[in-house]
Amino acid sequence: MSKSNSESLWTKRYILTILGMLFVFVPYSLYLPIMPLYVLEELGQSVEMAGLSNALFLLASVLFRTQTAGLESRFGHRKVLLGSSFLFFLSHLLFLVAAQPLWVLSVRFFGGACFAIANTAIMSMGSRFVPDSRKGEGIAYLTTVVTAGSAIGPFVGLKLEALFGFQAIFLFCGLSTLLGWALLLPIREKTQVAFAQELTFSPKKLLEWQAIPVCSVILLVSIAYAGVLTFAAVYAKEQGLAELTDWFFVVLAFCAVMVRVFTGRIMDLHGPNVVLYPAFALLAAGMILLGAMPSMVGMLGAAALIGAGYGVLVPTVQTIAVQKSRPERASVVTATYFTFLDLGLAAGAYLLGTLVSSFGLGHMYWMLSFFVIAVWGVYVLVHGRHVLASKVELNKELS
Repeated sequence: MSKSNSESLWTKRYILTILGMLFVFVPYSLYLPIMPLYVLEELGQSVEMAGLSNALFLLASVLFRTQTAGLESRFGHRKVLLGSSFLFFLSHLLFLVAAQPLWVLSVRFFGGACFAIANTAIMSMGSRFVPDSRKGEGIAYLTTVVTAGSAIGPFVGLKLEALFGFQAIFLFCGLSTLLGWALLLPIREKTQVAFAQELTFSPKKLLEWQAIPVCSVILLVSIAYAGVLTFAAVYAKEQGLAELTDWFFVVLAFCAVMVRVFTGRIMDLHGPNVVLYPAFALLAAGMILLGAMPSMVGMLGAAALIGAGYGVLVPTVQTIAVQKSRPERASVVTATYFTFLDLGLAAGAYLLGTLVSSFGLGHMYWMLSFFVIAVWGVYVLVHGRHVLASKVELNKELS
């Protein structure tokens, strides 16, 4: 029996980590389409304020995600993990008494900080439970759970809102996070992990500068994707298709998972351009379809195209970023990458909210299709053309 098969992956603590992460992550994905609806319909605020409700959450994620190692160094991993998860649970309950827009926005920022720290701590702990010989497999399961949460959250949230109203959503999110916290509570690491990171907001120490050009691509892509996460539910209601919104996110997440099954292997064999060029085209086509065909077929077709395109872009660009840096800097590269991704989602949620008020949601999706094509050009400039040049050089040497 090979070493990779003899080393156990599905240990009790690994399974508890996966389940705990799922129940903590579901509220995150649930709020992205639901919170703008809450701000618009329950609080009677503007589209700009609806976008800001997501932007502040994601901004807090950007600011606090990279502080996790520093907090663990000062207080210990277990205290940070359980403390941040429990505070995230409390943030849901605060919405039950938050009646003013500024109070809601403040709670969103607080929840974003708590979630960013908890999510990063859970992910890093889960990766430490994976044997070295099964590292790729184990981390793949961890990230698949995140994608599953992206489907479950919006689906459950939109059903609850239709049947019982927004208060039921906040209670559900509280119970989901509390269950995740309870699953994480008995987990203990056998050895003490040393965290050398200091608490700092210095970009020089927190970011991997060699990876920034390619990370800028995912920042720009995420600005466009924010238009889907934040406003797809609002758009569906405008078009009288509210009953399709939950299935929209299920189809999107399903397609994002399915394309990851084979595109990673294709990239290993033929390089990133072979999978990224079609991914940009799929994402742009999905935006066009969403804006041009507000019907059941149009929305679900757009969900499939957008899910497939974004589902390829996220892991492929991350792989390029990691490959551009030294192995010992992998954790810093990962933090840099997801900071840019969160920043793109935050900027998109706010900036596109201002665009919607002037042009409407349908026209916004048309504009985003052209924006995605422009980002495709940015990728070619910062990385794609170098891949092509390397292949040409290699072919010359072989001939």
